[in-house]
Amino acid sequence: MKAYGTLLRLYPSDYRARFAAEMLNAFERAAAERRGHVAELIGLMIGASREWIAKLTTDSSVRGRCLPDLRMMRPPGVPREVWFAGGERPGCS
Repeated sequence: MKAYGTLLRLYPSDYRARFAAEMLNAFERAAAERRGHVAELIGLMIGASREWIAKLTTDSSVRGRCLPDLRMMRPPGVPREVWFAGGERPGCS
């Protein structure tokens, strides 16, 4: 904030008198929003790192962290006989 306030001094004094408060307010809101985005990004990176560490260091049979492979599951509305008949399955390439 101090640096931005100092940069406002580059404007002529009559312009600063008229717009400085508004410009400072806009800068404060933008800075607060940016801090929120940065905090969210840091949280996302920490969470992803923790999950990868847990996935790589723990046996999947103990933790049960393996998600089902949706490509192998029979889609709703497809009869069992059709799905297990073999050949080309709908949705698989």
